[in-house]
Amino acid sequence: MIWAIYRLHYGLDFLKQSVRSIINDVDKIFIFYSMNPWVKQDFVKYRNQEIKFPKNPEDIQNFLLNNFKNEKIIIKNYECDTPLNQFGKLYDISCKISSSKPKYVLFMEPDMLFGENQLKILKIELDLKFWTNAIIARQIEIWKFDNVNKFQITYRIPLRKRRVGPVLWKIKKNKKGIVTEFGGGSFKKKNNYSILTKILNLGFSFNPETMLYKHLTSIVFSKVIGDSEPDENWYENKWLNWKPDTENLEISLGSQHLIKKAIKYKIPIRYFKFLK
Repeated sequence: MIWAIYRLHYGLDFLKQSVRSIINDVDKIFIFYSMNPWVKQDFVKYRNQEIKFPKNPEDIQNFLLNNFKNEKIIIKNYECDTPLNQFGKLYDISCKISSSKPKYVLFMEPDMLFGENQLKILKIELDLKFWTNAIIARQIEIWKFDNVNKFQITYRIPLRKRRVGPVLWKIKKNKKGIVTEFGGGSFKKKNNYSILTKILNLGFSFNPETMLYKHLTSIVFSKVIGDSEPDENWYENKWLNWKPDTENLEISLGSQHLIKKAIKYKIPIRYFKFLK
């Protein structure tokens, strides 16, 4: 039995496509949503001004209830003040809801999309790597995909080899639980990356209102949870007003050079079929 577990506070633009890309290869899908970000403040300092902390532009609760009625899908509210071991806690809750445990569990974000048969391949690779309990799919990070016109020719950023994408865990019979880092990888053990499977990450392709909200929340929570501090000018200078020759696209302050520029990319049909 394979479960998939999503966590989200924003990022609805590609959630239906993401679920569609895996639903035939899993037995259950748990979608946990939060009404509040990990860290919330009344005001946020942004571009030399103190502005009121914005309201989430997405109606998460109604969207989920209106768009996911498949019997495989279970939707639950869960509030959390840190991403550290969030997936581990959500796994424990899922086991309590089901009064059972799966053989495999996949930790997913709402902007991640598998290609056709890619989850099956990831499972086979995990089984072959008998010495590890978890495997991470690498990511093709799409840059500003046009979700209205849905052109197959788009842009991506170069491969970042150590970015944590979806994580597939094998559950041992005697294992009490899972402890995860900020993503779905192991907190204590070295990450093991797939050599066969890449997924699409569409986190740079949200609508402008959601992307701004994402940016402002990251400014607030980064120092509190110990994450990299973002360049507060990134949204306007690098994303909103981006042109094909724009350089230094990494959001982390002091590391902007790590993403030199976006490059043109044709999305393979095994992914694109779920985006159409």
